[in-house]
Amino acid sequence: MPGGLIAITGPAAAGKSTVARTVQAELARRGELWLVHELDLFGRGLSREWVALGAHRGAHAHRGFVYARAVDGSIALELGADGRRVLAAFHRSVAAVARSGVGVVCETIVYDDEDWRDWCEALEGVSSCWVRLGAPLATLEERERADRTRVFQGLARGMSARTPVGTFDVEADTGSEEVAAIAGRILAWNER
Repeated sequence: MPGGLIAITGPAAAGKSTVARTVQAELARRGELWLVHELDLFGRGLSREWVALGAHRGAHAHRGFVYARAVDGSIALELGADGRRVLAAFHRSVAAVARSGVGVVCETIVYDDEDWRDWCEALEGVSSCWVRLGAPLATLEERERADRTRVFQGLARGMSARTPVGTFDVEADTGSEEVAAIAGRILAWNER
């Protein structure tokens, strides 16, 4: 039987990883096998030659991922053709795992309308629950500052300024709602 997909999106520091792991733990408690698959894994696998951030500008960054800092300190992501190919590969890898019969809890972003269309194409026939997490900007920035391991300080502001793209089955504010309650709502929707 095919697996399903629970796709969790939202700006940086919204709590995607925490919610994904909480959902996965509850599904495991029930005896269900679900993998957490994250866009950041693909990002870490990318050669730095396809990335520009701060003083680092890879030779092929214009074709990949350019993290541009604005005057207000925010970081905006600009995608090149190869960056879009990487996103398309990620979408299809998630779909392949779900089609293999293993459920996927996916941490991702939806960059723009083109990215959303590609997700829809890749996931045709896959049962999916789309979740959008958010929180007040002050909360997101506080979380970013508290986590010194975050290379992309300012990404929460940049991502929060973007208009959300896609259709969401569950939306939650991680600044005011407990993770367990959010996970419960996701699982309840997924069981329908």
